[in-house]
Amino acid sequence: MLVVGICHCVAFFDPLVDAVDNFSDATSIPSFFVSFIALPLATNSSEAVSTIIFASQKRMRLASLTFSKLYGAVTMNNVICLSVFLALVYVRGLTWEFSTEVLVILVVCLTMGAFASFRTTFPLWTPLVAFFLYPFSLALVYVLDYVLG
Repeated sequence: MLVVGICHCVAFFDPLVDAVDNFSDATSIPSFFVSFIALPLATNSSEAVSTIIFASQKRMRLASLTFSKLYGAVTMNNVICLSVFLALVYVRGLTWEFSTEVLVILVVCLTMGAFASFRTTFPLWTPLVAFFLYPFSLALVYVLDYVLG
């Protein structure tokens, strides 16, 4: 099943990149911001809906399990994506131009990983930490790329 999933990703990767580039050109929004704002909202909407449904039941155990699932999914998505990305850069000898983005992803993953590693249950304010890391990471990318160069 993993090989089939990878084949699907390979088949649809190029059209997705073209769609992001075309949307970015049409709206004059940098493609990085389209990739890190619009696509995550679209691809992770099912997890967000399940989180809202479980959290609405107001049971600490269900909310904790949901938060654990989300934190695990985010960490695994980032680790797998970064590993594939770094492998492609290395194998093909590509020019490295993504230090800021990788640094921000690592900061967010390490922050949430450290936060979530020491808990077995999560209080209801826990998602606020993850929520505020998102605009913080976008601002950090902006500052590192466009202000500090």
